[in-house]
Amino acid sequence: MRCKHLLTPIALCGALGAWLPAHAEEPARPVTVELNKLETAGGDCRVTWVLSNASPHDYDRLKLDIVAFDADGVVAKRLGAEMGPLPAEATRVKLFDLTGLDCRGISRLLLNGVLTCETGATAGPDACAMVPETASRASIPFIQ
Repeated sequence: MRCKHLLTPIALCGALGAWLPAHAEEPARPVTVELNKLETAGGDCRVTWVLSNASPHDYDRLKLDIVAFDADGVVAKRLGAEMGPLPAEATRVKLFDLTGLDCRGISRLLLNGVLTCETGATAGPDACAMVPETASRASIPFIQ
């Protein structure tokens, strides 16, 4: 008897599972933009990015809207950063200078959106519908 009561909820869940849609996991994003490091370059802050494209599509142009915040959380700089070209299944490193900003005064960077996306001829219309994943190895966060 005891086993019967223990199996009934399991059997019921299995039966309901056939009627309920399966929970789909969110697919991995094909492009990751990693804030790798910040370093002083003269009077500017040099930002090193590592871009990984796990998709089968070439990105001929990928321009990102990047916003830097100061220690008080106030927008200090906004930059349209051209990250392309980014070949299919490849990793690339890009450098950008945040002119007039001291790296020590930056509290975080924000991926505010994709400004421009152009793919190779073999990519479908959904290739540019993605929003890159963000990551940071630097001392500050890179968020979206």
